[in-house]
Amino acid sequence: MSRTVCYEQPLNERIRSLLRLEFLFRQMEHALAGSSSWDSRVALQGLFDILALTGRNEFKGELLKELERHAATLNRLRQTPAIQLDMLNNVLAEIGSTIGRIHRLDTMALDEVRQIDFLRAIHKRSQVPGGTCRFDLPALYHWLQCDLTIRDRHLREWLAPFLPLQEAVALILRIIRESAIFQPETAARGFFQRSLDPNLPNQLIRVELPSDGSLFPGISAGRHRFTIYFLEQPDPNCRATQSQADIEFELACCVI
Repeated sequence: MSRTVCYEQPLNERIRSLLRLEFLFRQMEHALAGSSSWDSRVALQGLFDILALTGRNEFKGELLKELERHAATLNRLRQTPAIQLDMLNNVLAEIGSTIGRIHRLDTMALDEVRQIDFLRAIHKRSQVPGGTCRFDLPALYHWLQCDLTIRDRHLREWLAPFLPLQEAVALILRIIRESAIFQPETAARGFFQRSLDPNLPNQLIRVELPSDGSLFPGISAGRHRFTIYFLEQPDPNCRATQSQADIEFELACCVI
């Protein structure tokens, strides 16, 4: 079976933020698995971006609203004849458990991480190109010379208060992605367009292509429709151009 790659386009600002957070948590996980000082630098940058995205006071409330909305939607499926009740109950239990962890989220611990002088100094200098050189931040350079176990312990301690948020983001996006299955479609001369019902809770467009192909999709979406242009760019030094071939691909429109 050939490998595929999935491209995604969020259809509202909340899903856009969740996808960015998912990306940053994965970046952190990858960096934490490394052993060099450069891996620790990448982990710190991921932490700063997570701090920025979760810094709004209403973020916790938005996560709770999204989880509660999914719970209500899934509960209504109990009357569907073909529904697998065991699977449904397991998902609802997982949502309930995650909601409980978000309610118990230690916001003071989150703020304490934001107020650590060591991190604030690095974050401020990281806004300057090359601003975290050894002569700019001797404290950072000293920390980077510490044993890996010490750096790893500090990074995981700083990340730990955010883990309930990571679990909630992962669960919400998993439910959304599993709400639709891929269907085969064809883009005539590299172009595809479909209408959206603005009265439905449209969340995410997913496009799947063979990983060994030369194409990638450019997706634009609004409240009423979305458009996909399939682009070719054999050389990144040259501008991408729209394919003129009929492109077969897999499409999932996630609505929940």
